[in-house]
Amino acid sequence: MDESLLKSNFVGRDGFRWWIGQIPPTKDQAGGKQVNGPGWGNRSKVRIMGYHPTNEEELSNEDLPWAQVLIPPTAGSGGGNRYDSLKLAQGDVVFGFFLDGDNAQIPVIMGSFGRTKESNAAGGSKNYKTPFVPFTGYNDNIKKPPNTVLSPEESGDQNAAAQKSPRHVAPSQASGIGSNEVSYSSVIGDKVKFASASPGSTISKINSEVENLLNFIQNVSTIVSSGGDYLQDLIAFEIQRVTKKIQDVVSGLVNGMVNKLYKALAPLINQGLKMLYNLVYNLVLAATGSTYVAHLAGVAAQEAMVNPVLALQQAIPSLANTIIEGLGGLISSILTSVVGNLTRFTTCAANQFTGVLANSVIGQVSNSLEGPISGISQITQFFGGFSVDNTMRTSSELLGGFGELANAGQSPSNFESSVNEWIIGRGPKNAKTPSITDILGTANDAFALANSVGSAVSGTQALVNGFDNFATSAASPDIGECYSGPPLSYGAPKVNIFGSNGSGASAVAIMGNVVGEGRDRTGSVIGINITNPGSGYDFPPFIEIEDDGNQGYGAIGRAVLNGSGQIDYIYVVSEGENYPVGELGEYVLTGVKVVDPGLDYNVGDTVVDNLGNTYTTQIDKGGIFKVIPDKLVNITELPVLTVISDEGSGAILQPIIDTRTAYLDRLDNNQLRRGEVSISELQQSIDCITK
Repeated sequence: MDESLLKSNFVGRDGFRWWIGQIPPTKDQAGGKQVNGPGWGNRSKVRIMGYHPTNEEELSNEDLPWAQVLIPPTAGSGGGNRYDSLKLAQGDVVFGFFLDGDNAQIPVIMGSFGRTKESNAAGGSKNYKTPFVPFTGYNDNIKKPPNTVLSPEESGDQNAAAQKSPRHVAPSQASGIGSNEVSYSSVIGDKVKFASASPGSTISKINSEVENLLNFIQNVSTIVSSGGDYLQDLIAFEIQRVTKKIQDVVSGLVNGMVNKLYKALAPLINQGLKMLYNLVYNLVLAATGSTYVAHLAGVAAQEAMVNPVLALQQAIPSLANTIIEGLGGLISSILTSVVGNLTRFTTCAANQFTGVLANSVIGQVSNSLEGPISGISQITQFFGGFSVDNTMRTSSELLGGFGELANAGQSPSNFESSVNEWIIGRGPKNAKTPSITDILGTANDAFALANSVGSAVSGTQALVNGFDNFATSAASPDIGECYSGPPLSYGAPKVNIFGSNGSGASAVAIMGNVVGEGRDRTGSVIGINITNPGSGYDFPPFIEIEDDGNQGYGAIGRAVLNGSGQIDYIYVVSEGENYPVGELGEYVLTGVKVVDPGLDYNVGDTVVDNLGNTYTTQIDKGGIFKVIPDKLVNITELPVLTVISDEGSGAILQPIIDTRTAYLDRLDNNQLRRGEVSISELQQSIDCITK
């Protein structure tokens, strides 16, 4: 038909001309501007086999045609802000066709061939040499870190030795899974603080930035095992970035602190002026006996304070900017010390970090106001050795400006069970609000230590120096006990329950699928046992499963409420893995919760699991309303329940697991939670069905 006189020359009717080609080096594609500058569309230059010469002398890379790249439907076009960026790299071998048929001037890329380890053997890890010879996908914009855990072959082979698909865990966790594991993103585990009216929420933002910095250092150190200057440059850049973010956050803190000081001084000055008047009035009255002269003298004494008080009022507003500008170097030096010595950013370390900032602000405010304050000594003489430093160090309300936002009519109790931060890659979290009293106490302890020994080292510097002892000792001589090294012991993961408006619920994790020995034992969360159902819940609260060493991942639990606002049970959606085990008990399968009865089931349909256990199933009106284990069996892993049915669908069943001791205790005391099955009830149900 191509030779037919009726040939139609439009797209789709003029012959399909396909081709195979190679993407040249990025730097030769409009000077790299297409991918790192004012690029246009989704396109790439391509050297096409058979159509283009195999050398650059006849046709340079710069003169190759641009090929448009087709986007798969799952990637999106950009419309509605739905789009996944292209992942083609220099050196890739691509497949396509010519949009203009035999004219062969408008190439379109349809897909690419995967790289193999053989391409590496032919030069796949080398720099570009000549066309159609494999070369690395890294370029000036996307540089390969030295000594990484990534596959040196840059291949996507379909074999056990090929580089793994990324895991949804942090790089430090990925390295603990296996030497060839790769993290989906280096920001997994980072904390994002939500806007909140909670007192101390801004301090929490500072702490999160520091903790995220530690997370970054640990992750990048895992990826770049011995990167030398490259690694140090990455760390230095990140420290400066975090320094700037903390400095921006601190600007609000300093302004709040200075404003509170201003409000605290105003009534003090007013009271002092009255006391000055009374003092002068009484002295002059005693000397002259004239109330008129005494009044004029008292007024004159007050008027003499007008200019000194005015000077103090003018000095305070300019303090904030001066202090903020000077904090950059201090924050950077603290972060550098933190990075070098802390393994975990514990609560005490967080308090001490913020204490450093508090000490610095207090010191700078005190020094800056020393002159103006001395000018009103006639007023401050009535307040027993008044000083700005002492006033700020003895008032938690003043330090409360170090992070307090407008309350918006909310009470502090509203923050205790709310979702106030999000952990990337893991989900919601309820983080405890920092204690302003503890922070003030830490700052004061360091300040007192420096003064008591007559040292030239300031309280702030004492705190900075204290970070140097965290990594190796549980007791820092400068700032007291605070251990921030690796966890000294590993217990079973904790179950945190938060969200909704209820309170009081608690639960413990049941561990199974245990591997390893001693301290190296790890396992999965196969069940969650409620120890207190709590009360007052409006909707199912969030369930967070975490361990001290942050080594486990993937466990997900869901809460189900009863009609009284209590947690009826918590079922495991995903067991996760690599959690420390702690003490193991004897676990038994005690029952099955019917989360959803499903539809169209018939009498005679059965339930089985992957462990070989059998169940008695009760069905009514097409729905499964009760599933009872035929016997109390010991288990070490989470059973997977399957309904055997020709017509039914939609039933959701969750196994109930408990320790044998706890279950038998409740059985004896007749304290089974609703929906659990006693041995006698189990037998009666079986008898009823079989008769």
